[in-house]
Amino acid sequence: MSFTKLKNIIFIVLFFGILVFPWIGGGILRVASPSTYEKLSTVETEKRQMQTIEWDNLLNTGESISGFVDDRIPFRYTLISWYKSMSDAMDEKYQVVATAVGSRFYQSALGLKKQLGTIAGNGNKIAVAITSNQEVILEEPAVSDENYFPLHVYQDVIIARDGWLFLYGENEIQCYQGTNLLTEEELQNYASKINQLQALCSAQGKELYIYIAPNKSQVYSQYMPTVDIASSYKRAQQLTSYVTENCSTPFLYPLTESLTAAGIYQTYYKYDSHWNHLGALYGTNALYAAMGVEQTDPSQWITGTSDADKYELYTYMGIPDDMVTHDDIEYTMDYRPEVTVNGLNTESMVCHTTSDGANDKKLCVIGDSFRVNMMPYLAKDFTSCTFCHRDYMNEIHSDIKNADIIVIEAVERYDYEAFNAIQRTINVLSN
Repeated sequence: MSFTKLKNIIFIVLFFGILVFPWIGGGILRVASPSTYEKLSTVETEKRQMQTIEWDNLLNTGESISGFVDDRIPFRYTLISWYKSMSDAMDEKYQVVATAVGSRFYQSALGLKKQLGTIAGNGNKIAVAITSNQEVILEEPAVSDENYFPLHVYQDVIIARDGWLFLYGENEIQCYQGTNLLTEEELQNYASKINQLQALCSAQGKELYIYIAPNKSQVYSQYMPTVDIASSYKRAQQLTSYVTENCSTPFLYPLTESLTAAGIYQTYYKYDSHWNHLGALYGTNALYAAMGVEQTDPSQWITGTSDADKYELYTYMGIPDDMVTHDDIEYTMDYRPEVTVNGLNTESMVCHTTSDGANDKKLCVIGDSFRVNMMPYLAKDFTSCTFCHRDYMNEIHSDIKNADIIVIEAVERYDYEAFNAIQRTINVLSN
């Protein structure tokens, strides 16, 4: 037997073993030790309910069955953890090489100062100064070229200029570097979905808007480290241009508006990946411009500032709350105080509101966490609103069918999720 054939057989056996091990091993463990099986198989870190089968929609799509099975694969969380550990280890080696090459190319010194402790991140030592007040300060490396700032990643978080933190994973760095451009086939598929949903909405007298919220790294690129930019024409710009040319549906990617606002105010959190309340109002204004709804100057509703209390990226790095640097501010907003809203709960995955707002239409917003800071404004400007995280769409079928306006939102790094939501909306409106 040749070496090549033997190698192929080994790979096939290993691949088959990886596929069947969770099911066979999980079945044995479930019988032998149910408590251990439950501990290893339950995904406790995902803040959502496990998917269920949509029996009434099986003839249209098998998506709910796929999601049902995916959520219940034995040892799912354990396997995900193993994968992330291996991915982080490989990325650590890459960062060592990348930083070494970058340092030699730019002839920069990485001079890192250690005070009371260090976090070892991806081959580099990132200094952490702990003050007498137990605040954590991530110190930047001293470099000889002020225009060069090396890439430092710790636990999927970029430690950037002026202490700013950015996501590295979740498709963020690919969007920033322009390495994840869409193929012509993907663009055509996305446009086809939009046109299909638009046809359904038009036939049923509904307005449709697709909204892509800009990544923080695109809006505050001046704080990002020095990395290669593969294409200045990024994926979201590519997608916006293609959809605008091939679809009649308003497709919004308000990067220009966000950059303009960021030149005047801080509109994204320093230690979180989301826009703040003021940034969300600028983003809402971009939606209102497309809708023909009255816009206001966001700054007129600012009543003061307070501690931002948004430190998601510190949490990613495993830094406890009592060691977080509290130097980020949040604008406090009092938007249209004369309007009364009932039912607003920004923490709820599905939220229904009513108000005495100016627009007597039923608005249905399906999106991700970027929808949250938009909710207080939309709820005051529309008399009836449904706000839903896209993972909970099975709970709002009647709201989708009864809506006058449907907005499907996703942050730039998760743009593909908007199209998954579009497909599910098509399924709902087709029945």
